[in-house]
Amino acid sequence: MTDFLDTVEGPDWLHDAINTLICGDNVTAPRPFGKSVALVTPQSLYEALAEHLGAQEQIAPLLTDNREYPIERMICEIVAGGRRVYGTAYDLACSALGTPKVKHHPTALHDVAEALIRPWANDYGQARAEELAADAAAYRFEQREDAA
Repeated sequence: MTDFLDTVEGPDWLHDAINTLICGDNVTAPRPFGKSVALVTPQSLYEALAEHLGAQEQIAPLLTDNREYPIERMICEIVAGGRRVYGTAYDLACSALGTPKVKHHPTALHDVAEALIRPWANDYGQARAEELAADAAAYRFEQREDAA
């Protein structure tokens, strides 16, 4: 099977999934005849961000055992809103996160989100293919019924 991220749809899906996760929504995969399934949740992003921040010496003392991750959630909210909404707070959040490792990412939070999402890309691609196949089969069935 081809790696989903090497397909035409793959990079766009990854970009959208990163932004979806940063904005506080689940990254999901469709199911042919049912409710979509969550691949990555915002809670996972908060936990990964806590680990990322823990590696930054200037931030480590701020971390707590609080499983709600209020600092990480605040940073995600600020990054999701952008500089236009949060101004200096956005710049401070980006500074606290450090420099992004991937050249085209605007913040290190995007690096963290991509690292969480990338392993699920092929699962999403397979689920999407199954959904499209089920839709095509249902369409063919309807066409046969209409012709009869």
